[in-house]
Amino acid sequence: MAKLNDEYEDIFSDSSFTEKSVKKKNRKKNGAVKIAIIGCIIALIGGSVGFAVLSGVFEPQSVPTESKVVSKVKEESQESSEEEEEVSEESEGVSYNTNLQFKSDLNRFNKTVKKLLDQEIVSEYVVMYDLTEDRILYNKNGNKKCYPASTTKLMTAVVSSKILSKDTVITVGDEIHMIDPESTTAGLEEGMQLTYEMMLDAMLLPSGNDAAYTLAVNSARAYKEDDQLSNEEAIKVFAELMNEAAEQLGCKGSHFTAPDGIHDDDHYTTAEDLTRIAAYARSIPLVMNACKKSHAEWELISNGHESTDEDEEESEVSVGDDDSENLNVDSPLGFEYSNTVEWDNTNALIIPDSGQYSKFADGMKTGFTDQAGTCVVSSATISGHTIIATVMNSTTIYQKYHEANKLFEVGFKLYDMDYTHQDDYLE
Repeated sequence: MAKLNDEYEDIFSDSSFTEKSVKKKNRKKNGAVKIAIIGCIIALIGGSVGFAVLSGVFEPQSVPTESKVVSKVKEESQESSEEEEEVSEESEGVSYNTNLQFKSDLNRFNKTVKKLLDQEIVSEYVVMYDLTEDRILYNKNGNKKCYPASTTKLMTAVVSSKILSKDTVITVGDEIHMIDPESTTAGLEEGMQLTYEMMLDAMLLPSGNDAAYTLAVNSARAYKEDDQLSNEEAIKVFAELMNEAAEQLGCKGSHFTAPDGIHDDDHYTTAEDLTRIAAYARSIPLVMNACKKSHAEWELISNGHESTDEDEEESEVSVGDDDSENLNVDSPLGFEYSNTVEWDNTNALIIPDSGQYSKFADGMKTGFTDQAGTCVVSSATISGHTIIATVMNSTTIYQKYHEANKLFEVGFKLYDMDYTHQDDYLE
């Protein structure tokens, strides 16, 4: 554009009349030559076209054909761009941002307190972590391999919360038949419809393995944007997401294969890793809100047994007109399907009449299998200061609560805070 402007400046410059006259003559002369050349070119082109038409080989093209080299370069460039786009999409995935360092600060307690804790804490794997100060205050075999049992569901909650929203409606499917027959359930049935928030309660309070599988399958399908993904494929995808989350959260000794924690030799963790997962779970309001509930009651969106005209006709035929008014229309056989569900939390620390209750306890998840032993990942908060106690492979059901309470009691004393709790220790 600058060159074009210079040319215009030359034409309208303040040069002498003589220079203008000479330039004018030269322009006329050059113009005549140019006209003659253009005429020759037109004649040649016209002759070529005429010859091509007569010979029947002229094929008009709207866009000139690119050379093979140019085409190849463009093709490779496009492929490279598409590959970069795919890599970018894969690398984005789901992000778990955390600034926690989990610094070790095991010398905060004096020798007397340390001795007391070593005597009180008999569970095999234990970590006390001050979330507010971002410091590990007590560690017993915290980096050694252990089995998480149902404390796994904290990770299931974390991952699913990144994919599903609070009011996402989830329909229970046949994935609930994938669970171990002897595992704990929330009493879900095929066809039931619950929101994601309700499903979190179903998984985290009564420790429903049926809810864990339903969440995992629906999360994986939503993540892959594929409603046709089989149950088996969905569980595999979800397990991959769990392991990616663990890596991002800084877990060094964990590997997950299922959303519920039923024993699998290849499904393992450490007390330190579980503490990291619990700390992140606390940052998700929807998950934390479920963890701290002692009881929940919900009205189902659908109980999975909605009546149809055919059902009503069948009920009339089978029981007669006199009895039909006493039947619930949801069931052609006469028994009633409830439209409400309710669950109690398995965590005794937050149940007022449990004997292990503390008003400061606010979560998080229990677990048990023969291989994992009895476990609890717990948290407590006083005046905005939070401590997490992870107790794995305890000797008895109540021992884990006794130890968690003792850790909280000692931990909060560092800050002159009085952690009060019940301790009706029962074997």
